[in-house]
Amino acid sequence: MPTRLVSLLLVLLAVPAVSRQSTIQNQISQHVDQREQRTSQVIVAPGPDVKAARLQALQNDANELSTLSASVQVDLQKLQHGMLVKDLNENLKKMEKLSKKVRREME
Repeated sequence: MPTRLVSLLLVLLAVPAVSRQSTIQNQISQHVDQREQRTSQVIVAPGPDVKAARLQALQNDANELSTLSASVQVDLQKLQHGMLVKDLNENLKKMEKLSKKVRREME
């Protein structure tokens, strides 16, 4: 009799522990589901318009190239009259780099 009583008590004590564990698992799964729903509802803002930014940079480079070209033309006219302009070589190198950059961007 005492063995039956002890086993019955063990069973009665084990049942709430097992049911508690399943309840905790249910709560965890519900919490995970709620998190997934919240993250799926988050609206992602569109990224910056890369194409527009590249076009704007290309436009800026083309404007700078145009300005340098006008400057070099004036410097070359001065050179024809015998005046050597100090920045002519540097401006020609800048023009070359910018023209290569613009050409690469256009491809």
